[in-house]
Amino acid sequence: MWLYDGEPDHICLGVKDASPHEGGYVVVFQLDSGETRILATRFPAKYVSSWKSHARRYGGVDVTRVLVSRPHHRYEKIKRMLAAELVNGEDGGLHTGPVTVDAITKKALELFAIQAASVEPHPDAVHLASGW
Repeated sequence: MWLYDGEPDHICLGVKDASPHEGGYVVVFQLDSGETRILATRFPAKYVSSWKSHARRYGGVDVTRVLVSRPHHRYEKIKRMLAAELVNGEDGGLHTGPVTVDAITKKALELFAIQAASVEPHPDAVHLASGW
């Protein structure tokens, strides 16, 4: 499931920036407080660097583990759906406990099965592309 699962300092060795054609990544930060953060980005190494810089500068919570999904065109939608499903408990009520990496992985596996919708080209677009 995860393209990268490891220390934040080594993310640039295993994950490159995503092009607009590739989509982007869903990224999970595990913080030294034990909490998790879910985000969507095309630039995971830059995001990690920025987080760590702010944590040092302002005394915030640092990142201890980073998980990066494989690229997906609907990465922002998947991140929103993942966050929404993790907030809601199994019984439909609000989830009040800590969200673990295992719970995130389980839900992410389900959501990454969603394939990007295939879009048929507009007939006029084909006509225009053919030079009239």
